[in-house]
Amino acid sequence: MMKSNMGKRTKIFFLLLVPVFLILTGKVQAEGIHARYLENSGRKTILELTVENPPPSSVIVKQSIPPNTVVESASPAYTKFVASKGVVTWLFKQPQPGIIKIVLNYTTPLPDKGATAVIRCKSPINGELMTFNVQ
Repeated sequence: MMKSNMGKRTKIFFLLLVPVFLILTGKVQAEGIHARYLENSGRKTILELTVENPPPSSVIVKQSIPPNTVVESASPAYTKFVASKGVVTWLFKQPQPGIIKIVLNYTTPLPDKGATAVIRCKSPINGELMTFNVQ
């Protein structure tokens, strides 16, 4: 009887740790896609997208940076950049399963909080629109 309760407590403890770990690592996910910043300070941001199988039909990534920040380089090339609003947009049509790294280099360092991202895609399972934020 004592071992049974201890086993249940251990399982519950580990189940409670999983959300805490995800919050601490900064990884955000939705059906078919995960995202996190590998680097988000100074003169560079690296946003990593992990596309699962089945992948969503398309993915829209909007990164917010301070208005009028000068982007020195972007990889892959962005679809749209509104410097006055500080919004950089990418559209990935028919992404393949795997990892996509979005790298932005700036001419001057970003403030302490860095960039943020909003990712939109449709669930590959039910077609429902999903939106999530990455910080």
